[in-house]
Amino acid sequence: MAAWIIFVIGLLSVWQVGCKREEKYDDYSLIKLYPTNSKQVDAIRRLDEPEHKLKFLKRSRSYNDSTDILVPPSEINYVQDFIKTENLEYEVKPNYGRYLESAERVPKRRILRGFSIFEYHSFQAIQEYLENVAKRHPDLVTLQNLGTSYQGRRMKLVKISSDPNANNPIIFIDAGIHAREWVAPAMALYLVHRLVNDPEARQELDGVDWYILPVVNPDGYEYTRTSRSNRLWRKTRSKNNLGCFGVDGNRNYGFKWAVSGVSSNPCDTETYAGPKPFSEVETVMVRNVMMENRNRLKLYVSLHSYGQYLVYPWGYTGDFLPKEWKKLDSLARTVSDAVQRAGGKPFKVLSAGKWYPAAGGSDDFAYGVIGVPYSYTMELTDGYEFLYPERLLRVVLPQFFEGFRAFGAQIKKEFSPELNDHRYRITEMDIS
Repeated sequence: MAAWIIFVIGLLSVWQVGCKREEKYDDYSLIKLYPTNSKQVDAIRRLDEPEHKLKFLKRSRSYNDSTDILVPPSEINYVQDFIKTENLEYEVKPNYGRYLESAERVPKRRILRGFSIFEYHSFQAIQEYLENVAKRHPDLVTLQNLGTSYQGRRMKLVKISSDPNANNPIIFIDAGIHAREWVAPAMALYLVHRLVNDPEARQELDGVDWYILPVVNPDGYEYTRTSRSNRLWRKTRSKNNLGCFGVDGNRNYGFKWAVSGVSSNPCDTETYAGPKPFSEVETVMVRNVMMENRNRLKLYVSLHSYGQYLVYPWGYTGDFLPKEWKKLDSLARTVSDAVQRAGGKPFKVLSAGKWYPAAGGSDDFAYGVIGVPYSYTMELTDGYEFLYPERLLRVVLPQFFEGFRAFGAQIKKEFSPELNDHRYRITEMDIS
């Protein structure tokens, strides 16, 4: 009986600590730590202990690359002592929560002037936009119903093709698995916009079919829009038997599931991997798209933010790389160069596991299970953390689009049947 009482008290304490419905971030400080050597990198990794209630927004992938931590007032002294002990360079933004704003503040004039591709939108507005695009361009765009999210939001895959019967290679892009990363769905929508409305882009990318899922986690995305307290929510919104909410969708895929970089605590607010692989209906939908198209799927890109990284498998380990890692690395650098030529910042290119191992990611699943030859996670933007300003979307989205031109050119060159048939005919003529 005593053991049972202790167990119940333990569950209640987990619920109270891990299942808080809202967090008030107004008095939190954002502290950026800049390691300059391997000893400091290792020390920062040890900083992530549950009892200190620190919220890691980003982790260092290399020297002089920041680890960004939200620190409550009760832990400021602890972090300050840690910084002194490790002799770390750092930067502080006090009262960080006051920068957070609810999207529902949107003025009526925005609603009246219509949909702008350079603004953040509700999931409903995104769906309406996609429906309108499909109606205006039935020769290019079809929408595939994938099912509904945990809370009942209907999810649709955008298929863009100039010739659906041509057996073209497929590029599959998804975004928004992490709810707070608003710039990722914005980039996905911009891709749809350019591919459909820009004649030059349409011609250049002919011979490749583009499948785009702009918001993988619509429930979490909408939750971040409801209040300042919820703006930094990351996970899905499924409810478990402890009364806690959500799973980290990018730890939920069924390849090397939960072997590294995950939490097994159902009330962990960041990296809980779920009770089993594909426990989330949203990750099942992405898996199904991959499996249904596995013979033609040649490139997969999952859009995230932030930090300006372009990483490839393996994510679950940093101890070794795939056999074809040089091809992955080379294409990533080509994409980075294209973005830089357009005026953007270069991507930091490396394998995901070299940063910090985290298992159950969609890019590892695409590469390791589906056999997609090119698979990446693209972390968009640097600076502003998850609060990337709308006013800058008009600048950066076209820059990133040039990277996707480079992706498309490589997939067309390597896999397009139209191009390969043309080469075959030329070879035959040369022989004769």
